Amino acid sequence: MPVIVLLELMERTDAHIIQASEEPVEASAVRQVHAAPSDPDVPGDPGPTTACGRDTAAMLVEHWQSTGRWYPPRWAGWICPTCDTAVRSS
Repeated sequence: MPVIVLLELMERTDAHIIQASEEPVEASAVRQVHAAPSDPDVPGDPGPTTACGRDTAAMLVEHWQSTGRWYPPRWAGWICPTCDTAVRSS
C-alpha cells in the first residue's frame, strides 16, 4: 500500500497559502506529520483519513519518495505515533 505523507499545520489556512505560493513549509507551522493510504481512484492523492483516523482534507501533502522510511528525515520529530505504528505494522 503506497503511503502519502501529510502535514497537519498549526493553522488550517496555512495549507492553502503554502500550496498557492509553493513556499517550503517551516517546521514551526507543522503540528504533526501523518500517514494516509493513497486514494485508489487518484494515485498520489491521500485517501479521506489518515492511519490514525484524522480527516486529510485540511492537510498538506509532503511529496516524498520513500527510501526505507515512510517519512522524510526532516520531519522525524513531528511523526504521529499512531500513524507510525500503523505503517510499520502493515
